[in-house]
Amino acid sequence: MRDDMPPLACLRAFSAVAQHGSFTKAATQLHVTQSAISHQVRALERFWGLRLFLRDTRSVILSDNGRELLPVVRDCFARVGETAQRLRTEEAAGPLRVNLLQSFAVRWLLPRLPDFRARHPGIEVWLSTSSDLVNFEREDIDVAIRLGLGGYHGLHSSLLLTEEAFPICSPSYLQAMPQLRTPTDLLDLPLIHVTVPATGLGWADWFAAAGLAGARLPDGPHLSDSALAIQAALDGQGVALGRTALAVDDLAAGRLRQLFDVVCRSSTGYHLLCREGRQDSPKIAAFRTWMCEKADETRRQR
Repeated sequence: MRDDMPPLACLRAFSAVAQHGSFTKAATQLHVTQSAISHQVRALERFWGLRLFLRDTRSVILSDNGRELLPVVRDCFARVGETAQRLRTEEAAGPLRVNLLQSFAVRWLLPRLPDFRARHPGIEVWLSTSSDLVNFEREDIDVAIRLGLGGYHGLHSSLLLTEEAFPICSPSYLQAMPQLRTPTDLLDLPLIHVTVPATGLGWADWFAAAGLAGARLPDGPHLSDSALAIQAALDGQGVALGRTALAVDDLAAGRLRQLFDVVCRSSTGYHLLCREGRQDSPKIAAFRTWMCEKADETRRQR
């Protein structure tokens, strides 16, 4: 007798025929044809080299071998079902672990997170921040949000937001600079720079979009990321190159002003990532649906 496992469909057919004493009723239960049930049972008998049923023209009854195997097969199905249910329960009860860029967490997600908690009080969200490539196999993460070009091989990806860059400053700074009327006027002011823009867009790109390609850029504070640059603009330290997701709330509240209608569009975007096949698990699906809804609201604000 072989020690490897037979096909699951054959075991299900064996259990159903044993339950009903009929190939026809077993086929009805499993939504297949009677011939398929007969084929699966015979395949199981060949696999183990055992006769499992005694057949005559009017009935199908278990052989001695079948009676001995039946409780083992049913116990196997029951244990699989119980284990799967326990795992689903544990997953539903555990936290949803989300890893994302710190700038996106502070300036976009955190202000909106109370709404998710109100809608899904049973889902506890744990946030961690990183800009590294995410490895779902090694890290205890359910969902990651990354800024990039897409094409995340082996992962399920949902595009949330694309990015535009545009000059921003505080209302008080704008009031103190009445001469700031055209993009050319920016060349006479200190500009807030991001050392390595995550979107790949810098002041040179925006000035090119404004028709001032090759212009000599004024000096000014050089900061490590866009969130710091936006904070410096909020503090009235000068004009920064704002980004859609990071500046949208401050623009809507009037804490920042966009200068001019010229925008520079990036090819990067914020993507919500999870392991392929996990996107429809209840916690992840709820969070993904909510994130896409909030992203739509942000696009409408722009």
